[in-house]
Amino acid sequence: MGLRVLSTFSGISAASAAWRPLGYDFAGYCEPAVFPAHVLHQRLGATAPKYLPRGPEFCRKKYAGIAEGNVVNFGDITQIADSDLQELGPIDVLEGGSPCQSFSVAGLRGGLSDDRGNLALAFVDLALRMKEINGLRFVVWENVTGVLSYDDNPLGCLLAGFTGGRSALVPPGSRWPDSGHVLVAAEQQGPQVTIAWRVLDAQYFGVPQRRNRVFLVASFDDRIDAGSILFEQAGKDRDPAPGSQPKQAAPGDRQAGPGAVTALIGMDSDTTIRVEPDAAYSLKASNHKNVQAVIYPALVGTLCASGAGLSRPAGQGSELDFVIVQKQEDHPNANWDYVCRRLMPVECERLQGFADGWTDIMIKGKPVTDGHRYKALGNSMAVPCMSYIGARLKSAVQRTQPLLAAAA
Repeated sequence: MGLRVLSTFSGISAASAAWRPLGYDFAGYCEPAVFPAHVLHQRLGATAPKYLPRGPEFCRKKYAGIAEGNVVNFGDITQIADSDLQELGPIDVLEGGSPCQSFSVAGLRGGLSDDRGNLALAFVDLALRMKEINGLRFVVWENVTGVLSYDDNPLGCLLAGFTGGRSALVPPGSRWPDSGHVLVAAEQQGPQVTIAWRVLDAQYFGVPQRRNRVFLVASFDDRIDAGSILFEQAGKDRDPAPGSQPKQAAPGDRQAGPGAVTALIGMDSDTTIRVEPDAAYSLKASNHKNVQAVIYPALVGTLCASGAGLSRPAGQGSELDFVIVQKQEDHPNANWDYVCRRLMPVECERLQGFADGWTDIMIKGKPVTDGHRYKALGNSMAVPCMSYIGARLKSAVQRTQPLLAAAA
């Protein structure tokens, strides 16, 4: 059986979309909001929320469409009792991204004085209780980068909570760095834990959006350092194998230096292919009307307003996104068919790495409005980032299995 997970602040559960294909087993969810709770039920078999916060938006009637489920949804994490945790049995991973609005510019940065910000501290309390009751081994937490610099020092408070400190840890400068590592020595009081955090940008994990988020991993397992999960090693573990004999080739000329390929692309062409050209191709004067000669394709053509010809490499079709181009013609163009539009919900699902239609559900026989889908997707995590962490966590655990077998 795979690692067992309790998901908190689940939303539409990017963690499930990322980790279930890796073999993780989700023992429960915590999500009181109406629309995400319906998504959890229809996509993952979760029950209606067991505990609801106070407020008219959490009226029990709004969950009437949720039938019996096979995975518990606790709803409000602040009301989870020790008896609830005992019923769950052993849990390996506690996962969650506490509400980020109190630490973001969009949420006016209320910090820990905001009720939403205080949920981060409730998350720490839950983790410590689960360590004692459920044998919790790992914690994965996500939030906006504002936690690194806000005046209330929320990251320092979280670090102190996990390490048993009496006061918040203080950053080395005016803010916490984008990555860090905390170790609690065995002789110190408090839980024995290693903690690592790192800012990950979703654009480098296969989705077309810039989305910087802080991911924190805490390990209560003394065989696995949290840093080994979140950080890659810069080089190989050992000395590289000896190479072959030194090459005796003569050095090339300066024109064919680093970054150049120097290939003839046409009989009458004087253009050299470069991996990284030193100027935008539309600014060069050549005999091919600024045709781009690159090894990689252009995503969007360059804006041209001087009759300079093509704004993209020759041989490629028109861009999917409209680009304003003033072509050399005898009469002006009036393009009336192109208008700005908002992204469709399915496009937002793809931006976050979800499967198409993940949030496209029916409630009481009617399709939900796009607004609910936009909000839930915006509050969620990038699935590929969570896949990266889940794969490395699983690999770290698997590496300890031979050690456990040998000890037995």
